[in-house]
Amino acid sequence: MSEKSDTILLKKSSRSWLRYLFANWERTQLVISFALIALVGLISAFTKSPYVLGILVLATLYAFVGITWNIVAGFAGQLLIAHVIFLGIGAYTTIVLNNRFGITPWLGIPAAGVVAGLLGLVVAFITLRYGLKADYFALFTIALLVTLKTIFLKWKFVGSALGLWLQLGNASWKNMIFSTKEPYLYIAMGLLALGVIVQYLIYRSKTGKYMLAIREDESAAAALGVNTSLYKTLAVVIGAVMAGIAGGFYVMYVAFVEPPQVFDLGFNVEIVMASPIIGGLGSLAGPLLGAFLNKPLAELIRGMLSAETSGTSLIIYGSFLVLAILFLPRGIAGALQDLYNKIFPHSADDLPGGD
Repeated sequence: MSEKSDTILLKKSSRSWLRYLFANWERTQLVISFALIALVGLISAFTKSPYVLGILVLATLYAFVGITWNIVAGFAGQLLIAHVIFLGIGAYTTIVLNNRFGITPWLGIPAAGVVAGLLGLVVAFITLRYGLKADYFALFTIALLVTLKTIFLKWKFVGSALGLWLQLGNASWKNMIFSTKEPYLYIAMGLLALGVIVQYLIYRSKTGKYMLAIREDESAAAALGVNTSLYKTLAVVIGAVMAGIAGGFYVMYVAFVEPPQVFDLGFNVEIVMASPIIGGLGSLAGPLLGAFLNKPLAELIRGMLSAETSGTSLIIYGSFLVLAILFLPRGIAGALQDLYNKIFPHSADDLPGGD
């Protein structure tokens, strides 16, 4: 009789935990996000292929960068098209500190976040000072991308057009230099887990609600007393800091940086925009869902069509992005939310952007 009672209590406890985890769509997305990170770790435990591990590292990093843009564009509705400028500045900051001053990347990467955050503050100040919104805001960031690319191509201290190779020391955690890809993947997974938590906390906070209000109707938010300038600035700076950190890790992984590599609109679309848009811009799980579909698929297409006519893989990949936008306008997260609402109709959330 006692065993039967224990079994019943165990079942009730399991159901209560499930109800807690899937009580609303926001928490469900958190579960999905950490499940995807756990899946990456599981895959890495069963393969030693440098090629597969390399894809996992980049997909994980792309998911993190996607989160940084999602906070700016998805939450606050700021069309910061050339978001990759912060990643590029972060990459250069870390490699310059390492090569020129011998500063460990464990300090260089946070410093990259600080420098990128300062650039984000400048971007926010200029655009607010001159009232640049929507299309004009987007064009300003693209112009800034071109300007930075030109400056870095001419700046000898940062390698000018030749770029900079990372000065490799002994393989160690201290130098963040490893002979295998597994440690890079573990660091990328840690960054992504931190990014998921930061994004969730922002979304659930009063600051996040103000950002969403600005995204939906800035004039109405201002009329209700929301300091729109403050929260738009916060969104840009937070996204910039996180993107700068991502750039610092990126350069430690690829061990090289040059202006056409990081200050490039094509790279910007691949690493920054594709993941949140495919996954669901404005959603919590969207950047991860998009990145873990987008990056492996891009590599598969590139590998299958590498021997074909030049540019074929780009045409196929571009067609995939177009189809994803046409048939999944709210992204993968939006489709999953519709499924969630059918299973848990009492928990339906109808916020725009998949949340």
